[in-house]
Amino acid sequence: MNAKPRPSDFVAFTEEPPPVPARWRARYATLLRLRQALLLEHDEHSAAACTPHERGGADALDVAEDEASHRTLLAELAHEDSALAEINAALRRIHEGTYGICEDSGRIITAARLRAVPWTRWCRDAAAAREAKGRR
Repeated sequence: MNAKPRPSDFVAFTEEPPPVPARWRARYATLLRLRQALLLEHDEHSAAACTPHERGGADALDVAEDEASHRTLLAELAHEDSALAEINAALRRIHEGTYGICEDSGRIITAARLRAVPWTRWCRDAAAAREAKGRR
């Protein structure tokens, strides 16, 4: 029987990935740890979201609480999917040689920013401009 594909399955390399450049090995290891932790959480949340709730004898308040919990769980799953996609994209950029280069400006992303947000695609200025544009 085929298992349901997980977000990490869509990043599988069809061949052996190229070696990780020495300057990005620590970031690569960090991204792999983050991805593994998120996959574990995602699996737990997926299982919880698929577990049917017993409604026998439940009053309206219990039903409302169950529904709110389920909506929260679905929101967490969506956030985890998004985070996994960003981490997988960062891992791919490391292999492609574009990691650490801002996708908007082409400038180098600072080491401090990459330590703080290892999956980032944008330098601080570009991220701030995107955030300001999103508020309008």
